[in-house]
Amino acid sequence: MVQLKRKDILYYARIHPKVKLFEVCELVVNTVQPSYFVAVDKRDKHSYLFTYNDIDNILFADRDIALQKVLDAESKAPKGNDEISYEEY
Repeated sequence: MVQLKRKDILYYARIHPKVKLFEVCELVVNTVQPSYFVAVDKRDKHSYLFTYNDIDNILFADRDIALQKVLDAESKAPKGNDEISYEEY
């Protein structure tokens, strides 16, 4: 089990293929509890609640690993055009 402490840096491979969202977020650990922890995005100050099972699955200590995970998911995502076009009258 990974021992986290406040102010540790983690990289979140944020992957949501249905909305075509593929990004790596840099997070700072804010709260550490026995069964969960909270990390805050450095840019937009959004807080995320995680369990320790998320480490090495969607959270990584190395940015390059998180980036590779995101790039792999993006390349495997369906390329279809999901937009609906409407005619203007």
